[in-house]
Amino acid sequence: MTGKCLVVVFCLAVLGATVAQPVIHIGSKSDPNASLFSYDQKFGETTCLRNYDVGMSAYKNFDECTRLSSSTYLRSNPDWVDIAIGANFSGIGRMGYRVLDLETMDPKDEMVLVYHDFIGNFTLDEKIKVIKNNMNETGYFGSGHCGI
Repeated sequence: MTGKCLVVVFCLAVLGATVAQPVIHIGSKSDPNASLFSYDQKFGETTCLRNYDVGMSAYKNFDECTRLSSSTYLRSNPDWVDIAIGANFSGIGRMGYRVLDLETMDPKDEMVLVYHDFIGNFTLDEKIKVIKNNMNETGYFGSGHCGI
């Protein structure tokens, strides 16, 4: 009698585990329950930099991306800023930088204002280098002339 009771309990436990399993729908685009075609996860990333000694601020922002792979190289000290941004994304991307006049540091006295807005599929490679005037005279960063 004990052996029959154990068999019945074991059968009920196996049936209960089978019924509790979720059903996964894999199918065509016309099937609203097909998880294969749902994009329920979006990726985002934000980075900001402010160097008050150079009078520079920079940012990058990726939002609502279904695909995002980015890298940032950043070096900053009181005399210069070096940034390299690489990204491969599908979504919305924004990046830019602003350099103020060091003598006034007034937002109205912008020396440089650059910003980019991207919507769609993009691969980008951006390099930014901001140097104080006296540092460029040392020749450490090259001749000081822009290559055109």
